[in-house]
Amino acid sequence: MLGWEDQPILNGGVGKACFHLAEALAKQVELTMIVPQADHLALEHHAEVVGLNELDLEEIKQAPVAQTFERFATTHYVPANLFPYEGSSIPADSTPVEEKTESVTVEVPAQETVKTTVSIPNGKPQINVTNGAKGTLNFEVIQFARYAARLASHKELDVVYAHDWMTFLAGMEIKTQRKVPLVIHVHSLSFDRQVGEPLGWIYELETRAMHEADLILAVSERTARMITKRYGVPAKKVQVVYNGADRVAPSPVTPIKRKQVTFLGRLVAQKGPLQFLKVAKQVLKKDPDVNFVVAGHGPQFEEAQQMVRRLGIEEAVTFTGFLQPSKAETLLKNSSVFCLPALSEPFGLAALEATLAGLPVVITFQTGAAEVLPEASVADCNDTEGLAKHILQLLEDEDLRKQQVEANQKALRQLTWGSTADHVMEALHSVLQLHEQEL
Repeated sequence: MLGWEDQPILNGGVGKACFHLAEALAKQVELTMIVPQADHLALEHHAEVVGLNELDLEEIKQAPVAQTFERFATTHYVPANLFPYEGSSIPADSTPVEEKTESVTVEVPAQETVKTTVSIPNGKPQINVTNGAKGTLNFEVIQFARYAARLASHKELDVVYAHDWMTFLAGMEIKTQRKVPLVIHVHSLSFDRQVGEPLGWIYELETRAMHEADLILAVSERTARMITKRYGVPAKKVQVVYNGADRVAPSPVTPIKRKQVTFLGRLVAQKGPLQFLKVAKQVLKKDPDVNFVVAGHGPQFEEAQQMVRRLGIEEAVTFTGFLQPSKAETLLKNSSVFCLPALSEPFGLAALEATLAGLPVVITFQTGAAEVLPEASVADCNDTEGLAKHILQLLEDEDLRKQQVEANQKALRQLTWGSTADHVMEALHSVLQLHEQEL
């Protein structure tokens, strides 16, 4: 299994999903994890970016970590600084695409310039990555692929299972080298992160991997439809496997001690933090006593603060910055409504966490979690008035709050990481059976 981090203090939704899924899978298979390990300089730089600058990084590095892959899987760490989702979007690479196509090759000395060209089966050239100084994201992706392939060459393995685009090149290389099937798990797409029409090498890498993979797992029906429509992949090659919910007893419906609406997540365009503030403005027109909390950090942090001043709602909005998991849980339990007005969210684990904390959730049709939360209040991401209306209803109607929370919590009882792992195992077995028939 190819993951993308083993540093829980920095985990986003993808990191959490990979960890919990791997933990559940390790009970059924002999699992080997290959994950990147950032150097200290990169870690400290990243800490500044995501708002961890007030934490003692040395203390964090030295403290024992309960949530580590080493607890349940053979784990190998690759020297690669992969922080792929700290930006609001992944900028399109301006590297020109060549007319000729070649096979993927990543076995090169670490300090040399790397040039990789690949194409999808229809013959169109799809990716031409030229890498310069160490530290650029495309270099780190190839660095990870190069080392991961070397590690895999010494392992007995039946299938390679890769999570999201930063591990796809490694997965393709291992598949070619070891002649084993490749299963890729899509948690997020360029179309989500760029909220538009993506171009450049990351989109092309995703395209290449989807055509090379033997099976694609998607975190929602919405993501599956996007894969078939945007990447030209046959629908029969894509299966939906929903993320699980943490195995904790759900909290009762939170009482309204004070009217507080919370946004929790990275402050990036796809999750809609600026939309949240526009919704807040609409709510405050009707009820000036409501408070709003923006929890998280990211590239839209300063822009969000500027928007608060521009909208004239400074007194009603609080920015917490990055919160450790325990503090995030406390915040949710002290809130009245959770709102994630995402523009394009493949799943949205935070909506499940809020539900388990006893909160009603207001989300968008563009959020995958709407598929598993039957009583979530849902509106279009651009319908700020509709989202505000949902919030006001939930703040005013205790019976509605209770009905929604209990129905959503009931739906999550069957949606555990164990059940998610079972679905993944069924998918892996089906791929292995087809592979054996072809031999």
